Amino acid sequence: MRRAACIAAFAGLALMVVATGIRAATCSVSSPGLAFGNYDVYSAAATNGTGTMNVSCTLDASDGNNITVNYTISLSTGSSGGYVQRRMQSATDTLGYNLYTVNTYSVVWGDGSGSTQTVAGQLKLTNGQPTRNNVHTVYGQIPPLQDVAVSNNYLDNVTVTVTY
Repeated sequence: MRRAACIAAFAGLALMVVATGIRAATCSVSSPGLAFGNYDVYSAAATNGTGTMNVSCTLDASDGNNITVNYTISLSTGSSGGYVQRRMQSATDTLGYNLYTVNTYSVVWGDGSGSTQTVAGQLKLTNGQPTRNNVHTVYGQIPPLQDVAVSNNYLDNVTVTVTY
């Protein structure tokens, strides 16, 4: 049985936090990545995986006011240059996949352009709880029956942008 091992698609995230507006808080984002595991080129079933992103915001101590931080998370296209199908690479071989906002794999997580959507969140920061976190799940799916070479890793780097 020919198998292609797809170890990580959302690994090696390039993290970028874009600050717009609120100066009373500092926010950051982190992620351990998303690993799909083995991909079977003969399987008629899609290969699914999940990853998480943690958004953390801290109230500026010099401000002292209670605030609500509204933020939006967008994801880049990765190496594919488009959201219709992202691509992981291993040398010259590519394996199509995509990242979604919901576990029905029906809403592509992107930058809000075309048919993609972003994910919004909110954190209420107070003097009693000056640092808060939200965890967001990223749903990944590799379509079935792609004829790709067996490889140790198919990888892609996706930039995460949090605007608050």
